[in-house]
Amino acid sequence: MRRPQHNTNTAAIDHLTRAPTELSATRHRRIVELLAETAELHVDDLSRIFAVSPETIRRDLRLLEQKGALRRVHGGAVLCQEILVQSYQQRMALLTPVKEVIPEQILQLSVHAEGQTIFIGGGSTMLALAKRMSDRDSAIFVTNGTNVAVTLKRSGVHSVVLTGGQVHGGHELLTGNHVLETVRRFNFDVAYIDADALDADLGLLDRLESESLLHRLIARHSRRYVVAIDHAKFEASAPFASVPLPEIDVLVTDREPSEVVKNGLQLAGVRLVHPDSLNGPPCRAK
Repeated sequence: MRRPQHNTNTAAIDHLTRAPTELSATRHRRIVELLAETAELHVDDLSRIFAVSPETIRRDLRLLEQKGALRRVHGGAVLCQEILVQSYQQRMALLTPVKEVIPEQILQLSVHAEGQTIFIGGGSTMLALAKRMSDRDSAIFVTNGTNVAVTLKRSGVHSVVLTGGQVHGGHELLTGNHVLETVRRFNFDVAYIDADALDADLGLLDRLESESLLHRLIARHSRRYVVAIDHAKFEASAPFASVPLPEIDVLVTDREPSEVVKNGLQLAGVRLVHPDSLNGPPCRAK
């Protein structure tokens, strides 16, 4: 019987066909990266790529599904809820009121001032924040979000640095080593970033390893580290742990999180800000 043909993007995986057997953690990372490129993978192809048994691949996929990194289907896996292939416009349409609430909360913090150097990440929440900041006190902004850079520069008030890097498919986002090289050259007064999930024990989680590495680096190069995430991120998961909770100064969200998350933030010394929160102490400086 002829083996049925798959729709896997074979051009994207041919360069891995001779990959040696690797530790499971490394294999998991590469499966997620490959899935982000092709949107669909099959057990037989992965077994051939990594030179392991189909049962090993099935076990890998089960574990990655538990982490929220993918969704298993018959014979393979697809992107989890297709979140990585949604258009930018679709993502902006989701939770639209949230994307107004969170920037307003951030502006009320008053954690940055004129002339400061500020990092602001990519993503729809950060774009909403950039729109609110575009005509505020002049600052030097560094970002890996292409739409964020255009929005901040449009008013002519700010100096805007767009990192180098590779445009990630389906995102207005630059990724890769060039992003890290740019960030290493700066000492930020404030950093505003988003993440794909937050865990009460592990801290921030990201779907892309490149974003995880970037968020860790920014934490080391920032006096104040402000995380802005909507309430859905408290229930989500992602495969790459990036920034532990104690390295976060302020967490801004649209809704009060669960007691487990609140306790984790409190133990880590993170100021929690949401529409129903009382005014807390000023954001601490590192």
